[in-house]
Amino acid sequence: MNETTEINTNAINKKKLNVAKVSLFAALLMVLIKFIAAYFSGSLAVLSDVFHSFIDIIATLITILSIKISSKPADEDHHYGHEKVESFAALVQVLILIAVCSFIFYEAISRLFLDKPHVVNITILTFAAIIIAIIIDFSRVRILRKTARETKSQSLEGDAVHFLSDLLGSFVVLISLVITYFQISNIADSICAIIVAFIILFTGLKLSKKAIDSLMDRVPAGLSDKIKNETKSRKGVENIKSFRIRSTGSKIYIDMTILISRLIPFSKAHEIMDNVEKKIKEISPGADVVIHSEPVKTKAETINEKIRMIVNDFDLKCHDIFSHKIKNEIFTELHVEIPDTNNLVKAHNIVSEIESRIKKEMSLISSVKIHIDEPSEVMFDTIDVTDKSSEILRYVRNILNEHEVIRNSYDIKVVNTNGKLRVSMNCEFDYILSFDEVHDHVTLLESKIYLFLKEIYPNLSNVIIHAEPRNSK
Repeated sequence: MNETTEINTNAINKKKLNVAKVSLFAALLMVLIKFIAAYFSGSLAVLSDVFHSFIDIIATLITILSIKISSKPADEDHHYGHEKVESFAALVQVLILIAVCSFIFYEAISRLFLDKPHVVNITILTFAAIIIAIIIDFSRVRILRKTARETKSQSLEGDAVHFLSDLLGSFVVLISLVITYFQISNIADSICAIIVAFIILFTGLKLSKKAIDSLMDRVPAGLSDKIKNETKSRKGVENIKSFRIRSTGSKIYIDMTILISRLIPFSKAHEIMDNVEKKIKEISPGADVVIHSEPVKTKAETINEKIRMIVNDFDLKCHDIFSHKIKNEIFTELHVEIPDTNNLVKAHNIVSEIESRIKKEMSLISSVKIHIDEPSEVMFDTIDVTDKSSEILRYVRNILNEHEVIRNSYDIKVVNTNGKLRVSMNCEFDYILSFDEVHDHVTLLESKIYLFLKEIYPNLSNVIIHAEPRNSK
């Protein structure tokens, strides 16, 4: 976790704790007010509301405790942190709510059907207590819901659900008080208590579903399909091999393995993975995303690209791959760089194995010819012998001057590498010539110079011409 992320996490946890503490003080005030009203009125409806608010105190204490525990960073025993404790806290709150509902149901049924003695004395103070409670609950619900959304806290969301049910219950109690006060019905108080109990039970079960979903790592609705579709639409992604999502409290963890063409270099593959990760975090802000890539053979691969990959499987490099279609058969020729080119038998065995593998994996190829070449990336100890090679320079210039297609030549260089001579030069051609025309001229000249000098200098290794365009004017 970097420093910025840690600061943001601490700020979020501090905000959650502050709101939870304010909620606790409000719950204490609510219980006091409602208890006084219930004591003097004898109303079961008000008493049920007292229990409801008292449970809020316990629930808020659990919330504060769970936030403090869940804010602890991941450690050796808890690699995904401690945020699931908020889900456990939510379930504990639900169990307490069920216990309260059971008591209210028992008391209400006793008064309705078992003629349990009770006296209900509603006064103006009773009305005032419930109205004050409604105002406090309304304020708490707004603050808790806003903070729960901002911090993605299940515990604060649980508190908000409690206080929303408390608010609804208080409205029902207020209606019951009015009916009882004006002596419209003598069972309204007990009926109201049952209604409040059902409100508590319903909201509790709804909260428990979210907590259980979190504990069971249930994927948020629609998130999986959205991430999959967006990932597959990213340029360079061939498909998704494996994909997992898990939620730990307010944190989402995403593990994914994507398939990328084996022809794409590692640096480009890493860039593709970064783009996918960035898009996922736009869909699910704050998600912890781990993406792994695997190379895959694609239908878009050409014959020559497949041949190159086969050669690479032998930890070798190749160049100048040419495949020719003759009727219904394909003839392929290429240069393969062999590290130990001085051992002809060893080199021949290697290229023979490569030829067999190519024909085995690509049945359309009937013939393969491999030119054994020396490694291209080896750094040779080379000596510049241009100043001592006046005769070679003269031969080269004479040959070049015989060809009018060459507008100019310069930088003719002769070097000695481990006893082998290499000749290179720059030649300018008319810019109106096509690439194929220039290539043909260069190939002809390289061969002509090489064959001429090879008879005089047997240790000549190669001749290279660098072609450049030139305006004839």
